[in-house]
Amino acid sequence: MDSYLEALVVSDEGIPLAVQRCAQRLAELNVWWQFSRNEPAMSCQDAAQKRRRLGHRGIPLRDELKSFLGEYECDGTRRFLAHCRGNREVDLQKIGSALTGATGVRRSSSESIAKLGAAYGVVNPFTIADDVVQIFDDELRDPMGVPGTVMTNAGDHTWAVEFEPAELVAKLAKATWADIVDDSNPQELPGTAQTIGVLTGNPCDSGLELCMAINTHFRRLLGRNSLGDVSMPRIVLVSNPQIGISMEMDSREAPLRRALLNAVDELCSMGATIIGHPAHTTHYFGSDLAQRAYEKNAMFISMAEATAQRIRQTGVQEITLLGTRFVTDPDSKWSVYNQAFEGLTVHRPSQAGWIKIHDLGYEVQQNGLTPLSFNWMRDLLRDEVPASCKDVVLVMTEFAPVVRQLRNRGRHGKNLIEPIDIYGEAIARAYMSAMSVDCGGGGCSGDGDLPGDSATTSVARLASDGLLV
Repeated sequence: MDSYLEALVVSDEGIPLAVQRCAQRLAELNVWWQFSRNEPAMSCQDAAQKRRRLGHRGIPLRDELKSFLGEYECDGTRRFLAHCRGNREVDLQKIGSALTGATGVRRSSSESIAKLGAAYGVVNPFTIADDVVQIFDDELRDPMGVPGTVMTNAGDHTWAVEFEPAELVAKLAKATWADIVDDSNPQELPGTAQTIGVLTGNPCDSGLELCMAINTHFRRLLGRNSLGDVSMPRIVLVSNPQIGISMEMDSREAPLRRALLNAVDELCSMGATIIGHPAHTTHYFGSDLAQRAYEKNAMFISMAEATAQRIRQTGVQEITLLGTRFVTDPDSKWSVYNQAFEGLTVHRPSQAGWIKIHDLGYEVQQNGLTPLSFNWMRDLLRDEVPASCKDVVLVMTEFAPVVRQLRNRGRHGKNLIEPIDIYGEAIARAYMSAMSVDCGGGGCSGDGDLPGDSATTSVARLASDGLLV
């Protein structure tokens, strides 16, 4: 077992203790299982897009196990763990009926969950205490499709395990079958209406840049299947002037965070189910935005994750990051890119370069495209990018309109990588995956061979009140 797990270890990270316990428990139960690794996954839909099975990346949402940790009263407070397919919702009344003498069925409190050693995104049937009743929905009895297995976390956000539910329930203590899903209000299934929400500053230039990128990639991916306007995704946009204070984020963190969360709330009230935020500096608040989106039944996609993933997929070994000090300083606590390119040679701006980038950002914000902005951009590419480095990642959204109109001579022979374009493709693929739309060149859903696929989501949409995995 140890050698099997060690083969899945990346670098010197080691095998998490929770994963070791999961493996030990599975060995004790003597059921069929298979471990695998994936990018960090925080929810059912997020995980389903990232799981690896049979040589493919992505599984149907129905094959991801959803788990709900709850409590009920029966001669004192007791706990239960309910499981169903990832495209279904549990029904608390049905769970109550399945638990003999149960009253007051409810989700577990944060404190109760912590006492069990559980956490968001890492609950599974294998590491929970034996005194907890486990209820598996009847729909899990029979295999669906090929290979007919389900997957869930193995005690860690990057470790997964595949197994056969019927075999597990037959050997698991205090496990039972019951009809526990809500037939009247199932989780929103792939193929139902989706809306992309774009959170941008003011002016909304970067938001419009992202909208254009989404539409461009949507048309390209649809190919011959495009029916014109009726095929394009619905997009809503919120432009919040308060986000402009991000240029002084170190002294304005609290009001900036509030502004971003309020904008997520506004987008969700407009029906957004997939949320993008075309900004690098404020992706420092990415986990907060993802959590708020989750609470609102939406999915936040990280531009930082999408960009880092694409760079690694290209096989580039040397890059220059051009962006504000908040984003590119390796000693900055604000940067979401500090660990993103580990193993690559990464060049960053000089002190003079950071000042020029800061000034260029304000120039574009206040005056739009001006000769001064073009001159500064040329200076940055000439002075801040080593001659040996051909690939430049532009991690400031104000660069986008400038470089688009910069003549080849002003690019100094550099390959300018624009994250907004990468982000637009990631969001387009996530939308297609959620809608079960078929790309012109093949299926988008779960197609791990397609770069920038929907697996760039950091926290996916959830609809349950419980602790879901």
